[in-house]
Amino acid sequence: MPCNENYIHNCDGEKVSIKELKKSFADIYDGNEFKEIIDFYLFHPLILKDEKQNSKFGQKCLKEYQWFGNSGQNSLSTLEGKMLKAARLGMFCLLKSSKITDTIEVMGLKGDKICITHPRAVLKQNVDISMQEDGQVKVSDREKRLVCLFRHIRNSIAHNCTYDFNNGNIMLDDYDDESDNNLSARILIPKSSLLEWKKIITRE
Repeated sequence: MPCNENYIHNCDGEKVSIKELKKSFADIYDGNEFKEIIDFYLFHPLILKDEKQNSKFGQKCLKEYQWFGNSGQNSLSTLEGKMLKAARLGMFCLLKSSKITDTIEVMGLKGDKICITHPRAVLKQNVDISMQEDGQVKVSDREKRLVCLFRHIRNSIAHNCTYDFNNGNIMLDDYDDESDNNLSARILIPKSSLLEWKKIITRE
């Protein structure tokens, strides 16, 4: 099981069956919260590209909210840090790999019975792979870290792959192919996180 040694979750928390806990966001959040989440994450999805290229489809550029660059108080790394803190996450486990099955397992998120107490997130990040003339393989990001997160959130909500654990936490799943149960993301966070993230991003 070749995994990043930093991506391991060990706890003594009770393992709970999640099979019967799948629930639509329309049932998890009240009317106003549901509308706010749908509007922000589905109707005006966040990307990093120039706003002139995305306004046609209602997409929002993080630059419009004054988040850009790699350093400083307005940087994307600062934004990510604020989001992690709001969701009580140590990190987003983003993997540039064809599958994330083994990491899902060592993070205690695989199968029907999992720990639902501790927030954690494992996501597959899209990359481009090309072969150079000298035989070297080049891997380059097709999407940035936060764009990857927003994409998986959007897919999870749109495909109704969401869970409510009645302990203040929710979980969002995304799949490469739902028919073979091949997870491309599993995100366990406090229910309040999505609304808190919106406030952080939009600087409300």
